[in-house]
Amino acid sequence: MRAFGKPTTAPELIESAAPEPGPGQVLVALEAAPINPSDLLLIRGLYGHRPTLPAALGTEGVGRIVAVGPAVDPVRIGERVLIVPTLKHGTWQDQIAIDQDDAIVVDPAADVLHVAMLGVNPLTADLLLRRFVDLPPGAWIGQTGGNSAVGRYVITLAKLAGYRTLNVVRRPEVAAELLELGADAVIVSGPDLGEQSKKALGDERISLLLDATAGEVVADLAPWLVHGGTLVSYGGMSGAPVVIRPGDLIFRDLHVRGFWQKGWLDTAPRAEFAAAYARLAALAAEGALRVPIAAAYPLEKYRDALVHATQADRVGKVLFAW
Repeated sequence: MRAFGKPTTAPELIESAAPEPGPGQVLVALEAAPINPSDLLLIRGLYGHRPTLPAALGTEGVGRIVAVGPAVDPVRIGERVLIVPTLKHGTWQDQIAIDQDDAIVVDPAADVLHVAMLGVNPLTADLLLRRFVDLPPGAWIGQTGGNSAVGRYVITLAKLAGYRTLNVVRRPEVAAELLELGADAVIVSGPDLGEQSKKALGDERISLLLDATAGEVVADLAPWLVHGGTLVSYGGMSGAPVVIRPGDLIFRDLHVRGFWQKGWLDTAPRAEFAAAYARLAALAAEGALRVPIAAAYPLEKYRDALVHATQADRVGKVLFAW
């Protein structure tokens, strides 16, 4: 990408010589790499990270190590690896040279498309559940964007941990699918959201509220948080501000936090995020971590892929696949 702009027009496909892995690096031949909302924001220049232009695109992916640089054990050649989404390199290309510590070994028999998506969304869901509140068994977790990729991973991981989820969606027709996935309650955003919440929760309250959309829906859910409860904002799909009424903040001592996965990866010890990815990769290999896939495109059809990824009515993730 030479300039920030529309995701469907700003990127371009170029040919260049294959990279050579330097000292401490491995050369990875990509097998699959998803298109995430954060990638689209980065292309527009609206993401928290603005790369120096021209820039290679793509945050995460999976591939095989095909060569190693000096000081790297050649035994690593042939490994299937998850590429840690550090934003130091772009994954929408045939081959990339990366630091060997940014290549996490994953099960070679696992579904390559689902493993390719482990880098961002499942880890985000896992950290949202573990970093902010010490949740007791059976606790309620509320979330906007319940049908998003992160939302679906939250449902699965919460179920495995023994928590319950109250999930807000925009379209009622997705409710049955989320309930089958393991959601305990699905409600539809609208003027009667409070009544739906009351029906789902009864006299119980939400211990943790995860917000992917921002907007007025947050104000409608905030009264259902426990006193001193925590709201974590990690996305703003609606484009609106996060709305919380002063009475909820002041009289009920609610806590508002923000979360950006890159900020965590930049500071976490490698052993910590490697262990987290290993645990999630094992769940993916078992088939426990899965989200709908809309389509997988070859790289040369990148414009079709980006058009598909920007469609508001799209169901499932769009990926590049080699």
